[in-house]
Amino acid sequence: MIKIAITDDHPIVIEGIKMMLKSNKDIVIDQSFKNLNEMFDGLNEDIRILLLDINLPDGNGIIACKELLSRFPNLKIIALTNYEDISFIKQIIKNGALGYLLKNTSKNELIEAIKTVLNGELFLQKNIRDLLLNESFGKASTSSFFIPKLTIREKEILELIIKEYTTEEMATKLFLSAKTVESHRSNLIQKLGVKNSAGLVRVAFEKGLI
Repeated sequence: MIKIAITDDHPIVIEGIKMMLKSNKDIVIDQSFKNLNEMFDGLNEDIRILLLDINLPDGNGIIACKELLSRFPNLKIIALTNYEDISFIKQIIKNGALGYLLKNTSKNELIEAIKTVLNGELFLQKNIRDLLLNESFGKASTSSFFIPKLTIREKEILELIIKEYTTEEMATKLFLSAKTVESHRSNLIQKLGVKNSAGLVRVAFEKGLI
């Protein structure tokens, strides 16, 4: 019996995956979590595969992937997401995930992905493979090649934003005032052409700034 867990903040997604796998006698969803804190506190060591959403209420699945594998080195992780984003795909695979599926995946594809990563092999949904192939032939958007120039301090602030530090925590760590930290954050938002901290995280991954 292959025990798997799923971390997703949408109950309908969790129920949908459970229904997909209900008739399969070899695979069972043993645990489900709605956020990263629940997952880190409750994940059992006998879970063999984790279906992990990228965008969660209390953090980023891409970053969590690396920490998960440091705690559970035998765990196999499959990203399960709505994002068809080359930078996300590359980063979570770099952080140790063995699979990348969109939430519109079929039952057969999901089962194939589970069995593939269980053997330590990489599984990418067909359109995800096509995205990466197109990029390798230079068909990716040219906008992704613009990399803004950041100061050393701005890079420090960006790294802490990605790690979900508050303004006060950043100020304490970097021996700055909260006002100075917010000034750097505003400069980053302007340079990277985004609206908020979530946008900063997305573009940081997209442009390889971390």
